[in-house]
Formats: sequence, structure tokens, C-alpha cells
Amino acid sequence: MAPAVQQAGDLPRPMGRLGSVYGLKGWIKVQSFTSRPEDLFDYSPWYIRRRGEEWREVRVEDYAQHGGAFIVKLCGVSTPEEGKNFTGMEIGIRRSSLPRAPQGAIYLQDLIGCNVIGLEGVMLGKVLRIWDHGAAPVMEVSPSDRPAHGKKDNLLIPYVAGPIVKEVDLSSKTVRVEWGEDY
Repeated sequence: MAPAVQQAGDLPRPMGRLGSVYGLKGWIKVQSFTSRPEDLFDYSPWYIRRRGEEWREVRVEDYAQHGGAFIVKLCGVSTPEEGKNFTGMEIGIRRSSLPRAPQGAIYLQDLIGCNVIGLEGVMLGKVLRIWDHGAAPVMEVSPSDRPAHGKKDNLLIPYVAGPIVKEVDLSSKTVRVEWGEDY
């Protein structure tokens, strides 16, 4: 495994997760977060980490479709015991490795770190992470810059362009939403 990634400007973005070990040669099941799961294998190199740890570069030796999912063989992993060391790790791809977003579109991961401004110009906090598990992605907004009402819980704001998300300006790192502090 390569040393940890140190460059802050082009940190990997979570694009998948390694699952359980498959077979006797160290293959690992893959959960892809890309719109077409097979697209994850178009990007190289991969970076992996456990949440809260540093990203580390790994190389994909091979991959295969298995049923409705995919499995991967990482370089240097040849037994189930070695593969178990990677179970549950996030798979990251550097932003610079991804294609440009089409005109008028954004990568939701680019919202991380943006200031969220709600009703009447109230600063709600910063986007901490994006959850995408259903009908609409959800922005988790930290309360670090939201002193009013003494709230300490993170806000969960659906990313619905139009009714809720009114404007995104990545150059100024702001997201304007139709959302109040007390929602």
C-alpha cells in the first residue's frame, strides 16, 4: 500500500465501498456509488480508507461482474485473510480524475465545505457530507457556524433543486436553501 495522500486540494471523493471477501483468492465485493456501477472501474488509481483515517492508494489488479454486483482483486491481496483487512473501507477517486460535470450540473461531493444560507440570510452551517440513500440526496450541515437557538445537532437538508435548494455557487462556496433553523 502506498503512503497516505497529503495534498489537500485534490483529496479523493468517496465513490464506493469495499464489502465482504469473496472466494479463496482475496477478491472483495464492491458497492459502487456511481450512477452506473461499472464506471467506478474506469478511474485509476483508487484510494481507500476507514472513515476518519487518511486515504491510501491501491491498485486494482482485476474486477468482474458477479450476479448484479461487482468484485475486485486488489494488487497484493491474494487470500481471504488479507482481503478481510479491507472490508468496509471507502473507495475514493481524486476529483481531478473525474470528467467535467456537464453544463448546469455539479458533483454533489463538491458541496462539502460549502456554507449553507437559509431563510432570511441566516447562516445554517457548512455541508459536512452528502447522504444518497433514496429519493433525494441529503446534505448533512454542521452546526459549527450556527449559534442561534443553541442547537448542536447537525441539520439534514434534502438536496432538491428548486423547492429547497435555490442556488449553488461553487466559486463562492455557498448553497442557498429554503430552510429555517427550526426545521
